[in-house]
Amino acid sequence: MDSTALRADRADVRQSDDEHTLILGAAGVHVLLIRLRYDGWVDELIDNAGTVATWAVNAWTLIGHDLSLELTRAAAALLGLPRELELRLDVDDDGIRLVRAALLEILSCACFVVDTPEGRVSR
Repeated sequence: MDSTALRADRADVRQSDDEHTLILGAAGVHVLLIRLRYDGWVDELIDNAGTVATWAVNAWTLIGHDLSLELTRAAAALLGLPRELELRLDVDDDGIRLVRAALLEILSCACFVVDTPEGRVSR
Protein backbone atom coordinates (compact mmCIF):
# COMPACT_ATOMS: atom_id res chain seq x y z
CA MET A 1 0.00 0.00 0.00
CA ASP A 2 1.34 3.40 -1.02
CA SER A 3 1.00 5.95 1.80
CA THR A 4 2.59 9.08 3.21
CA ALA A 5 1.91 11.36 6.18
CA LEU A 6 1.54 15.13 5.99
CA ARG A 7 1.07 17.55 8.86
CA ALA A 8 -1.33 20.46 9.10
CA ASP A 9 -1.23 22.96 11.95
CA ARG A 10 -4.03 25.18 10.63
CA ALA A 11 -7.55 24.52 9.45
CA ASP A 12 -9.73 27.22 7.93
CA VAL A 13 -13.07 27.12 6.16
CA ARG A 14 -14.31 29.49 3.49
CA GLN A 15 -17.87 29.36 2.30
CA SER A 16 -19.73 31.39 -0.28
CA ASP A 17 -22.85 30.95 -2.38
CA ASP A 18 -20.69 29.09 -4.94
CA GLU A 19 -18.40 26.87 -2.88
CA HIS A 20 -17.37 25.46 0.50
CA THR A 21 -13.61 25.03 1.03
CA LEU A 22 -11.57 23.41 3.79
CA ILE A 23 -8.01 24.75 3.84
CA LEU A 24 -5.35 22.73 5.64
CA GLY A 25 -2.05 24.48 6.11
CA ALA A 26 1.30 24.19 7.85
CA ALA A 27 3.98 26.76 8.57
CA GLY A 28 1.95 29.45 6.81
CA VAL A 29 1.45 27.63 3.48
CA HIS A 30 -1.43 25.60 2.11
CA VAL A 31 -0.92 21.86 2.33
CA LEU A 32 -4.23 20.80 0.82
CA LEU A 33 -7.58 22.33 -0.07
CA ILE A 34 -10.75 20.28 -0.21
CA ARG A 35 -13.55 22.11 -1.99
CA LEU A 36 -17.15 21.53 -2.97
CA ARG A 37 -18.44 23.57 -5.88
CA TYR A 38 -22.20 23.86 -5.53
CA ASP A 39 -22.65 24.24 -9.30
CA GLY A 40 -22.83 20.56 -10.21
CA TRP A 41 -21.94 19.39 -6.66
CA VAL A 42 -18.35 18.69 -7.73
CA ASP A 43 -15.79 18.01 -5.02
CA GLU A 44 -12.18 18.94 -5.68
CA LEU A 45 -8.82 18.28 -4.09
CA ILE A 46 -6.21 21.01 -4.65
CA ASP A 47 -2.52 20.58 -3.86
CA ASN A 48 -0.10 23.29 -2.72
CA ALA A 49 0.87 24.01 -6.35
CA GLY A 50 -2.75 24.76 -7.27
CA THR A 51 -3.37 21.58 -9.28
CA VAL A 52 -7.04 20.59 -9.12
CA ALA A 53 -8.39 17.03 -9.20
CA THR A 54 -12.16 16.55 -9.35
CA TRP A 55 -14.02 13.67 -7.73
CA ALA A 56 -10.70 12.84 -6.10
CA VAL A 57 -11.70 11.12 -2.85
CA ASN A 58 -13.21 7.62 -2.72
CA ALA A 59 -13.29 7.41 1.08
CA TRP A 60 -12.05 9.22 4.15
CA THR A 61 -11.68 8.79 7.89
CA LEU A 62 -11.20 11.28 10.69
CA ILE A 63 -10.29 9.53 13.92
CA GLY A 64 -8.96 11.83 16.61
CA HIS A 65 -6.45 14.09 14.90
CA ASP A 66 -5.68 11.70 12.04
CA LEU A 67 -7.30 12.31 8.66
CA SER A 68 -6.97 9.65 5.96
CA LEU A 69 -8.01 10.20 2.37
CA GLU A 70 -8.29 7.36 -0.14
CA LEU A 71 -7.72 9.04 -3.49
CA THR A 72 -8.80 7.79 -6.90
CA ARG A 73 -5.97 6.55 -9.13
CA ALA A 74 -6.48 9.47 -11.51
CA ALA A 75 -6.39 12.08 -8.73
CA ALA A 76 -3.31 10.55 -7.10
CA ALA A 77 -1.47 10.52 -10.44
CA LEU A 78 -2.53 14.08 -11.33
CA LEU A 79 -1.56 15.50 -7.93
CA GLY A 80 1.56 13.37 -7.49
CA LEU A 81 0.20 12.04 -4.19
CA PRO A 82 -0.14 8.50 -2.90
CA ARG A 83 -3.57 6.85 -3.08
CA GLU A 84 -3.60 6.49 0.71
CA LEU A 85 -2.91 9.99 2.00
CA GLU A 86 -2.49 10.43 5.76
CA LEU A 87 -2.63 13.84 7.44
CA ARG A 88 -1.89 14.58 11.09
CA LEU A 89 -3.97 17.55 12.21
CA ASP A 90 -2.05 19.46 14.87
CA VAL A 91 -5.03 21.67 15.71
CA ASP A 92 -7.09 22.10 18.87
CA ASP A 93 -10.50 20.53 19.50
CA ASP A 94 -12.30 23.48 17.89
CA GLY A 95 -10.17 22.94 14.80
CA ILE A 96 -11.11 19.25 14.70
CA ARG A 97 -14.81 20.16 14.98
CA LEU A 98 -14.36 22.61 12.11
CA VAL A 99 -12.61 20.00 9.94
CA ARG A 100 -15.22 17.35 10.75
CA ALA A 101 -18.16 19.61 9.87
CA ALA A 102 -16.52 20.77 6.64
CA LEU A 103 -15.65 17.25 5.50
CA LEU A 104 -19.17 15.99 6.21
CA GLU A 105 -20.50 18.75 3.96
CA ILE A 106 -17.85 18.66 1.24
CA LEU A 107 -17.25 14.91 0.93
CA SER A 108 -20.76 13.73 1.76
CA CYS A 109 -20.85 11.46 -1.30
CA ALA A 110 -17.68 9.57 -0.33
CA CYS A 111 -17.64 6.69 2.16
CA PHE A 112 -16.43 7.78 5.55
CA VAL A 113 -15.72 6.91 9.17
CA VAL A 114 -15.64 9.84 11.58
CA ASP A 115 -15.50 10.34 15.33
CA THR A 116 -18.24 12.61 16.66
CA PRO A 117 -19.19 13.63 20.20
CA GLU A 118 -22.00 11.07 19.93
CA GLY A 119 -19.65 8.27 18.85
CA ARG A 120 -18.13 6.86 15.67
CA VAL A 121 -20.26 7.27 12.52
CA SER A 122 -19.71 5.54 9.19
CA ARG A 123 -21.34 5.47 5.80
